[in-house]
Amino acid sequence: MKKRTFLPFLTLMLAISLCSCATMSVVKIEHLNDQELAVDSAPVAHIYVANWGYYLFKYIPIVTGNLDYPESSNRTLWFKDNVRVDALVDRLTEKSKELGATVVTDLRSSDKSGWLWYTLIIWLNEVEVSANASKKQGQEQTK
Repeated sequence: MKKRTFLPFLTLMLAISLCSCATMSVVKIEHLNDQELAVDSAPVAHIYVANWGYYLFKYIPIVTGNLDYPESSNRTLWFKDNVRVDALVDRLTEKSKELGATVVTDLRSSDKSGWLWYTLIIWLNEVEVSANASKKQGQEQTK
């Protein structure tokens, strides 16, 4: 009898663990068609970062995407609250600096959250951040 009540819970947890994701996309300079991204700055890239996961009662993380391994669904994180704007901005600016950029412009974020009514207690939280990375002309990159 106990196996039957545990099976739906186990199935739900398995489904959830396969569904969280973190994404990072970098559009390199060669795809920008010689367009400027900022005044007095050389374009480096356009960067997009997204992360989403499932939360209990919207605020308690169950499973989320891993920002250190974007695009890897088998590296999801359990019980770690990293679907936040500040976590994604940190990752985006880290990537910008790694690419040699010194200026980030047009930083935009989107914070979405939705109740999965059929679960009664689970929310899907999603955050997206994008920005243009440029390098000030005449400025050397410092490490």
